[in-house]
Amino acid sequence: MIKKLQALKAKKGFTLVELVVVIAIIGVLAAILVPTMLGVVQDSRITSADNSAAQIKNQTTNFITQMDAAKKSLTNGTGKLTISVEKGVWSVTPPTLAGGKKCDFGSGAGWSGDKTKDDKNFYYNLYMADTLGDIKNAYIEIQLDANKVVGAMIVDGYTTTDTAKKNAAVYTGGISPSKDDYINGEIDWKSTKAGIDGSQFVIGTAPKLQLKAPTT
Repeated sequence: MIKKLQALKAKKGFTLVELVVVIAIIGVLAAILVPTMLGVVQDSRITSADNSAAQIKNQTTNFITQMDAAKKSLTNGTGKLTISVEKGVWSVTPPTLAGGKKCDFGSGAGWSGDKTKDDKNFYYNLYMADTLGDIKNAYIEIQLDANKVVGAMIVDGYTTTDTAKKNAAVYTGGISPSKDDYINGEIDWKSTKAGIDGSQFVIGTAPKLQLKAPTT
């Protein structure tokens, strides 16, 4: 017993100086690692959004091709297609064209169908909800030109009922890629990082849009 007491007395605890040094080291490591980890998480979200945009672009192209094969071809397919997805339901607004022209498909097909009575293979909103069921809430823009898909963007997780993010019809993030943006492969992100817009929304694009080089 005496030996045990002597052993306990011989043990020394941390001094105040040692504790302060350890805490300071932990603080420095946290200051270095936390921003890095946050950046990794943000990069992962951007990559995921870019993958979603690529899937949207590919599946939209597949749908247009499918309509061609069924002799229900898209006509006047030029302009910006806007889409709001809420709880897996796709609401589509086709481009507004001058002179009363309409961007639409042949008889028996279209942009918006009723899932209770229409064939999901011939209506874009039903087809996309079926093929991309993982997208539950999002704001999407698709740039069409001469019946071809030039590019697509997605604000994933966006819902029109989220008042902090406004209504999809008046999306205020500041990013709305044009045909030329997709062709040039860059856009003014209004931030310092591609994939993050001026309102700090994570946005996916396909093809991937880089930061626009500053003009001199």
